[in-house]
Amino acid sequence: MKVLALSDEVVPFIYSPAVRERFADVGLIVGCGDLPSEYLEYVVTQLNVPLAYVPGNHDADDFVVQGGLSVDGRWMKLNGIAVAGLGGSQRYKPVGKHQYTDQEMLGRAARLLLTSRLGGRRVDLFISHAPPLGVHDGPDAVHAGFQAFHTFVRTGQPRWMLHGHTHVQRNLTTTVTRLHRTQVINVFPFRVIDLEDPR
Repeated sequence: MKVLALSDEVVPFIYSPAVRERFADVGLIVGCGDLPSEYLEYVVTQLNVPLAYVPGNHDADDFVVQGGLSVDGRWMKLNGIAVAGLGGSQRYKPVGKHQYTDQEMLGRAARLLLTSRLGGRRVDLFISHAPPLGVHDGPDAVHAGFQAFHTFVRTGQPRWMLHGHTHVQRNLTTTVTRLHRTQVINVFPFRVIDLEDPR
């Protein structure tokens, strides 16, 4: 199954009728945060496939995408794939929506692992806004990754982790990294990923 993953920046040709022809073979849309809800709603309406999303650090507290499914702190099965997500970024202000300390994110990750295991399913696809610490992250506090995601990936062993948050401006920047058994992919601003059949 092919996944169209989107993050952080509106892509004009995707926000147009051309999206139907260009991505006709996509079976799932993933939103990795910091995108207008109208953009995601347009894409899901045009492609008529499930949308799983998490919020970014710039999204409102009550961020909702009509026609989409929030997987922030949750897991669900979509088109045969077990999908889970954790939105937000490292805390870089005393008070900020969708901002967490590493300890807070570790607690969220532990709860998510527990609920997925209680549901009897290992996560296939893990969606986040921020990357793991030291993997595709930035040098500043705003774009630092989470150490907690190393724990989630090592323990939960998802096959894929898709994230945004870090804006890639050069073709030489690494955007795909193997972390333990997980393929970690920075999808900014969009990427098509071909997922093999789940385990």
